[in-house]
Amino acid sequence: MAKFEGYGIGGGAYSAFYSITVGTTQTTLTSTTPVYTCQAQISTDGAKDDAGVPTFTLDQIQTDSAFHTFVKTYAGVSTGVVPEDVPFEDGDTRLGSAATGTTLAAGFKGPKIVGGADANKTLSYFGLFKVAQSSGSINFSSGTYLKPNLVCIAQKLEKDLLIPSAVHALFATTGATTTIGATTAPYGEVVFG
Repeated sequence: MAKFEGYGIGGGAYSAFYSITVGTTQTTLTSTTPVYTCQAQISTDGAKDDAGVPTFTLDQIQTDSAFHTFVKTYAGVSTGVVPEDVPFEDGDTRLGSAATGTTLAAGFKGPKIVGGADANKTLSYFGLFKVAQSSGSINFSSGTYLKPNLVCIAQKLEKDLLIPSAVHALFATTGATTTIGATTAPYGEVVFG
């Protein structure tokens, strides 16, 4: 029986969000200092819809003022009207639930890979995201940690996204400057390092 290699277990319990500048040739981080980091994930669920657009939902327990200020600042303010999703002829969708707020670059750290060609490398996901207005929802229950959710909906890259090595190093065993291609990975991609 062949040994199974190339697997990862668990996650990295780390996500970071960066402001961006969309230039004429590429999208760059405004700063290598994140506007927010989340380091208390119980689980991170990266699910893609039928159009290949990922939504990352973080089940996490960070509920300090920094978290709530981040959500208030970047999820936008609801007007009571939730815009509908608009599907275009070419299959792209502009998501109504993410129609307000600011687009941020985000990285979600995954597990270290065991065995195979990527042994000891860390799997992470980078792309552009908007914070959904449903983020920050909480439930108060006796004897239970508060778990305000954080929901991030991928946005299509207009220009290639450049991840500097100093940022990639926070998500990887060995960081390297990484480019996420707007034509090859328009909604972000898994990166090993």
